[in-house]
Amino acid sequence: MDFISGRQDVHIWDIGDIKYPVRADDPSRKGNTDRGSNETPTLPPIEVIRRICALRYPPEPKQCLSERADNSALLLCVKDKLNSIANPANGLTIAYTYMFLEETARSKRDKAQTFQLKADQSIEQNSAPVVATGTRATVAKAAYPGLVQSAKRFRRFHKSVARVGAAITAFSAILLWLVVYGVQLTSRFEEDQKSTTDVTSQIYALVDKENAPFPVERQSHDSVPTRCKSRIDEQSNPIRLLCNQWSYYQARYEKSINDVATFANKWPSSWLTMPFPTSPTLEKDKAGKFIATQEDVQSITLVLSAYASYVLPVLFGLVGTIASFLRDISNRITGSILSPRDETLAIIRIILGAIAGLAVGLFFTPSAVAAQISAGSGVLTLSASGIAFLAGYGADGFFRMIDAMITRIFSLDQKPAQTK
Repeated sequence: MDFISGRQDVHIWDIGDIKYPVRADDPSRKGNTDRGSNETPTLPPIEVIRRICALRYPPEPKQCLSERADNSALLLCVKDKLNSIANPANGLTIAYTYMFLEETARSKRDKAQTFQLKADQSIEQNSAPVVATGTRATVAKAAYPGLVQSAKRFRRFHKSVARVGAAITAFSAILLWLVVYGVQLTSRFEEDQKSTTDVTSQIYALVDKENAPFPVERQSHDSVPTRCKSRIDEQSNPIRLLCNQWSYYQARYEKSINDVATFANKWPSSWLTMPFPTSPTLEKDKAGKFIATQEDVQSITLVLSAYASYVLPVLFGLVGTIASFLRDISNRITGSILSPRDETLAIIRIILGAIAGLAVGLFFTPSAVAAQISAGSGVLTLSASGIAFLAGYGADGFFRMIDAMITRIFSLDQKPAQTK
């Protein structure tokens, strides 16, 4: 009744008139001579509420058995009506929601236990019953004592999932940031390498064109670095222009190699390579300085592709599952439809979400991810993680899609053709 009276979409008056037998001592029975009469009067909502408020537990000793039976029948009828009005909530889910949301201090719980002990003693001594002054959760515990442990266990599980979800979300965000940044570094390396190679090819083509009129012994065969650095003054104007471009792209190319090496050796991105057996990306030259090698960039690309294909999808599948779980619990709390079975369903949902996130990684091979990284887009990293998040958030829909895919691939719904 308290739950319905606090809602705006339904009202306590919606319980309507309830048929109720006339009591033997009721002066308003008006001609009903016995309880077996076919003319059963109806009680308006206000009268129903008054009679329920007048009930006491334990029943008064002076009440006869028939009066107690009438009160029990009234409670059953009103309970049925209230459950119909509060649908999809009912008395059990409302009480379970109140017990789930209880956030009382230990002192208050001890006070409630002391109160309950005094109430039990007063009942044993046949003294005046103690009036309850507890919260709604206290009333819910008294009505459904068997659900108390389940509600406490579910509340602890909900808090643990929320904390773990926050930690996994923060870890996934940091990991995604590092992987995306690494993808951008490797893609820039590929772009700068291509640009440097194109300009170098143009310089050699122009040099061959200039050497064509001269005999072999008078032709210049210097390398591009020699032409564009130490002998730049001896070059023609077209080659000088190309050398300017080559110097710019070469500087970017060397910077890209150094940035990738720094990414693989400096914290916090260095721990990405710890689970994988990769060789050092920095080597010492003759002067004792550390230099980066471009051969190691491909190894770093493979490491990033492994994270993009398997690690990130599983993590974001879990994030989507936890987000779906927390949102579903929030909606159920709002509608007071939380029930004990949701605890078991939550465990199953989290496991299915992790499996769905892992299954998404099976559709993307590391070579495909590396190809996307070499192309310089890095879109596959985000799309794989996004699909994994959706799969974890809607694990049921994902597995229904798998069922439909199995039906189409193996043609399980088609009967074999009969030979004539």
